Amino acid sequence: MNTIPRHPVRWQDHASAILSGFLGDWLEHRANPLAVELQMMFEGQPLDPAQPQLAQPRRTLVLMVHGLTELESIWDYPGQPGVNYGSELAEVLGATPLGLRYNSGRPIYRNGEDLAEALETLVAEWPVPVENLILIGHSMGGLLIRSACQAGLGSGHTWTGLVESCVYLGAPHEGSWLAKAAHGAAGFMHKVPRDYLKVIGEVLDVRSAGIRNLSRGDILEESGALAPLLPNARHFAISGLLARQHGNPVNVLFGDALVQEGSARGANQADWELTDYACFPGIDHIRLTHHPKVYEKLKEWLE
Repeated sequence: MNTIPRHPVRWQDHASAILSGFLGDWLEHRANPLAVELQMMFEGQPLDPAQPQLAQPRRTLVLMVHGLTELESIWDYPGQPGVNYGSELAEVLGATPLGLRYNSGRPIYRNGEDLAEALETLVAEWPVPVENLILIGHSMGGLLIRSACQAGLGSGHTWTGLVESCVYLGAPHEGSWLAKAAHGAAGFMHKVPRDYLKVIGEVLDVRSAGIRNLSRGDILEESGALAPLLPNARHFAISGLLARQHGNPVNVLFGDALVQEGSARGANQADWELTDYACFPGIDHIRLTHHPKVYEKLKEWLE
């Protein structure tokens, strides 16, 4: 497959994405230029939803949404810039592949509101009528997709009725064990009497709103509030596991390194009904974004 010509992602973009993940809400509050702005991406370049100009717009759109501290380039296969699930599915489905770049340190519900507005504008201004939307999110990106769907429904947006499928890759619907550990450690350190331990607790507590949301999988403004899946769309979930043997204690404790299997499939969510679910032992959290086995499953589901 040919790679798509694009400008390489700058190291400054990577640095800004990492910093925004940890301090994004703080940076935004201070109007710091390092705070990443939410923007649609096409072939490595920003795409204005109000004026989407491209040579061959398709009626099906595939939107890929990255996770915490990441950029849209996380989806690219190693050594193959521009080749990813979106570009491969675009050929199979006759679709236009899009990416999303956003400030992952902001509260998820606020990014969800902005993504919902951007999608409404994009669908209204797309050069040809949009017939299908396919949303694929990794980690926090999966939660952002769900949040945008709730915001879109609440605002009566047209695009929510065009969503054909949502796919969640390693999304912590019930929180990430690592984010929970950081939250618990910070709380414990604040309670102990030793001053130096309290200082450690304050350092641990310097976490962005986005990271705090990950401790419980919050997608709405109200912490701990549950939300149904978008009706009339198909919903798929994929989880990875560190060890190749499914029952390995490492998998039980750590899942794909950041998200445990039960959280990735929303095991305890109320009124959930996934269309299908797949688990890949031996594929860790990051590799879920660019692994051939995962692509084959996406192709099977979406083709």
